[in-house]
Amino acid sequence: MPDADENRRLAGIQNGKADKLPDGAARDSHLKKARDHELSAHSKDWRDSNLHAPK
Repeated sequence: MPDADENRRLAGIQNGKADKLPDGAARDSHLKKARDHELSAHSKDWRDSNLHAPK
């Protein structure tokens, strides 16, 4: 399972691929994958921030 930073990197790759494509189904697919990676990164950041023991 990739961590949050890896998901952000993967989202950047998908966005880069989408930027090179004309409008259409393939571009939309890459943008959706990028959004999914970004949401996963955000979720993992939030989850990890709440798992630390209180000081």
